[in-house]
Amino acid sequence: MLGLKPVRIAESPPPLVSRAEWPVVVLLLCALGAFVWNGSSLLHIVASQQISGLDPSVQIAAAALVLNVALLLFGWRRYADLQQEAALRAEDRRRAALQEETDSITGLANRKGFAAGVETLCKTAIDAGHCLVIISLQMQRFKRINDRFGFDVGDATLRRIGEELRLHVPEGAVLARLSSDEFAIALPVHKDNLPSAERLAETLLRDVSRTYDIEGTYIQVGAISGIANAPAGTACRAADILRRADIALDHARSTRAARPTWFDAGMERALIERSELEQAIRVGIEHHQFLPYFEPQVDLRTGALTGFEVLARWQHPNRGLLSPELFIPVSEEIGLIGSLSESVIAQALDAARQWDGDFSLSINISPAQLSDLWLAQRLVRMITEHGFPANRLIVELTESSLFEDIDLARNLVVSLKNQGVRLALDDFGTGFSSLSHLRMLPLDMIKIDRSFMATVHVDRESIAIVRAVTTLAQALGIPVTAEGLEDAATYEKAATLGAKTGQGWYVGKPMTADAAADLLRRHRDAGDVKLRQAS
Repeated sequence: MLGLKPVRIAESPPPLVSRAEWPVVVLLLCALGAFVWNGSSLLHIVASQQISGLDPSVQIAAAALVLNVALLLFGWRRYADLQQEAALRAEDRRRAALQEETDSITGLANRKGFAAGVETLCKTAIDAGHCLVIISLQMQRFKRINDRFGFDVGDATLRRIGEELRLHVPEGAVLARLSSDEFAIALPVHKDNLPSAERLAETLLRDVSRTYDIEGTYIQVGAISGIANAPAGTACRAADILRRADIALDHARSTRAARPTWFDAGMERALIERSELEQAIRVGIEHHQFLPYFEPQVDLRTGALTGFEVLARWQHPNRGLLSPELFIPVSEEIGLIGSLSESVIAQALDAARQWDGDFSLSINISPAQLSDLWLAQRLVRMITEHGFPANRLIVELTESSLFEDIDLARNLVVSLKNQGVRLALDDFGTGFSSLSHLRMLPLDMIKIDRSFMATVHVDRESIAIVRAVTTLAQALGIPVTAEGLEDAATYEKAATLGAKTGQGWYVGKPMTADAAADLLRRHRDAGDVKLRQAS
């Protein structure tokens, strides 16, 4: 058991007389006082004069007495009506408050109701021996249910999940649906029995992940869970504990944890660092801290320089030069990769247009940018504004992203090709492209991923893959570029297996725009632009 204490919600009693009832009550009291003061003597006079007839003054007093009685009856009836109206208004307010704090689909508490319930829980069930535990549950693949089967089936699934949670959540706990697919449970647990909360979360994960029969449609959703608690004897702040539970939930999602994940301080530090990184990226884009670096590409047969690939680097004011592995994934997640990429490409185009010769310039397009329907127009506008020849620009697209939406990819490729821009298929061999896909798209180059080239001179399987790629490319009339040429052996092997061009640290490390211009100037003065010569 979880060691729960019963929760009693104390409600303040309503006032005996409301503001609207006070005038009627005063009128009743006055009428009652007048009746008590004059009624008894007047009745005695009336009784004694019944035979001889009433004096006119007595008749007037008797009429006043009748009116006084009528006023008493009217006042009492009005008071009763006001009492009934007040009761109806109070019931309406109670229902409205309940509806405001209740999720309309599942009947559970919503976010506001959860906050109110947890506040009551903290006041009534948390003491020196108990701590508040919040379990956060998020359904996985729930959006697909709405997309595939409609919102009626989705709502019915949520109701079934809510019913399943009710079966396992102990009495005294607060159960709520916080958002479209997120639920939360708050409960007091004895400080010596915290593992029981994790067992409860495991049970909930197992049961809500089972298959549901929704009107003949079999539905199954997964779930992830995060748990956080306020230690016994500390301040019971529901918002803080829920935030920590959500942090643990995000950690469970990123690590694909199958079990409930407890919050720890390291997660919060990582979140703070992530938030600071996101803000720093925004500032870096605004202040042009992201710079293009140029990695040389050479003809493997002659060693002659053919062009450069543009790589992004972050010149951080405090941390120095940072590699793209640190900021590219974050930029993609927060939707800034487009702005960052355009800034770097614009600087690269501005630098490369001043080079002598017809050296190519390869730029990388992030998979996240492919959802931009105006991507081709943006690139064409940039090369036009910077006066860079379109036929010297090579746009590299990754295999996995390019073939995820083949129609969108075809439109992008055709739009760029019509402007004279060349297209390269990057990281070939790591995705799932087929011969039919390669035939659909008019590609100008295939790049073999560095993961294959790293072991090509020692691993038979890598040799077979590279040979197959080059053979296929030759049959299609598409030249091959080998990445990751880090030593002489890899360089020689790539040339032997049929790659036409190559790049890597053995050929030349990525360099600044000034260093690339200086390299070209030195080779121009020497009358030769060769970096390596295959033997």
